Amino acid sequence: MSPKSRSTRWRYIAFRVEGERTFARNDFLGALIKAARRTNLQDSFKMTVYENDFGILKVPHRFKDDAIHVLNSMGDVKGVPTKVTTLKTSGTIKTLKQKYSGLLKGGDEPPD
Repeated sequence: MSPKSRSTRWRYIAFRVEGERTFARNDFLGALIKAARRTNLQDSFKMTVYENDFGILKVPHRFKDDAIHVLNSMGDVKGVPTKVTTLKTSGTIKTLKQKYSGLLKGGDEPPD
């Protein structure tokens, strides 16, 4: 038997965007890429979900804390004051999609 190969372990971070208006996926992604420049997170993430100002970011497990810091430090998107709040981190996207299905459908409040 061969040893188990070392594949990348991923973490999925659920977040919510609060601002004066709703942002398009590309607008938010552009602001996130700009915020991630010159950090460990640069070029190491993928936004797997972004709907109704709720998103899920996929990052290598070793950059989880960096990703949370970048998300929480975002102050604006396209010049509009914005607050990004991280909600939960998981090893699977399925868990987050189930837990926050209300936000994906346009609901206002995350579950407890």
